[in-house]
Amino acid sequence: MTHSQASASNRYLLSPEFLRKLEQAAIVSKHIMVGRTKGERRSARRGTSVEFADFRSYVPGDDLRYLDWNAYARLQRLFLKLFIEEEDLHVYFLLDTSRSMDFGSPTKLEWATQAAAALAYIALSSGDRVQLFAHSADSGHRSRIFRGRGSAPELFGWLSELRADNATDLTKAVRWFQAALPAPGITFLLSDLLTPDWEPALARLGAARGDACILQIFSREEFDPTARGDLRLVDSETQQAREITMGASVLRRYTNERDALLDAARKCCHRYGFSHLLTLNNQSVEDVILRSLRQLQVIR
Repeated sequence: MTHSQASASNRYLLSPEFLRKLEQAAIVSKHIMVGRTKGERRSARRGTSVEFADFRSYVPGDDLRYLDWNAYARLQRLFLKLFIEEEDLHVYFLLDTSRSMDFGSPTKLEWATQAAAALAYIALSSGDRVQLFAHSADSGHRSRIFRGRGSAPELFGWLSELRADNATDLTKAVRWFQAALPAPGITFLLSDLLTPDWEPALARLGAARGDACILQIFSREEFDPTARGDLRLVDSETQQAREITMGASVLRRYTNERDALLDAARKCCHRYGFSHLLTLNNQSVEDVILRSLRQLQVIR
């Protein structure tokens, strides 16, 4: 697949220049999960590929085919040869497509699909397996498993069709997602986490095998409201309305609640060994992927 084909198929989600940069990156998993075939990823797990890694002492039950008889002849001790195994990684994306993600310019969902496209392209360029999941309270959509850069046009097309609808049920989304996984891997959850059940949902994700990176997406207006005076606010998911006067005291309370939510999310992610990154819809996706996620050692 050429860069022109990729950029045409993704409806200009990613520029050709950005695609070239992504091809030089790789997703890092803290615990490499065994794939079905040997891919391009180096695993710390000791296996049976052709590249020698180390020795260890023989213990009963070890495979006798890997004994080093030359070492035995010299030292009169049994040692087992260990090898580096190369394997692929399963990379999953769970996108929150509830109505709260349909806010801002670009919307939070539009930003999330761009970020997912970029991260997925990194994985495809590394020979990893990629699968996409999108969920709101009443609907769930999942893609086929993609592999290889040649599948990028179809993957980009799948993402470009996503629309925000319905309310949020993050716990249900994680339960549905986990039931469909073909193998453990690394999961990227893209959501604003603006739902009362965000913590049980992350706890359920943390109870499973694999790694996770949480991209918590806010619009700039949500993070730093500029509206002042008498307002009528309507909840995008419940359609409930509330009349408020946005003055200094209300703004301080809002800021405190916002900071408390973000701090709780960070601590929760730390507890389960997840990476967590707050992103705003006016941030450059390229900057977030290639700088911020590199600093978190999610990308190298």
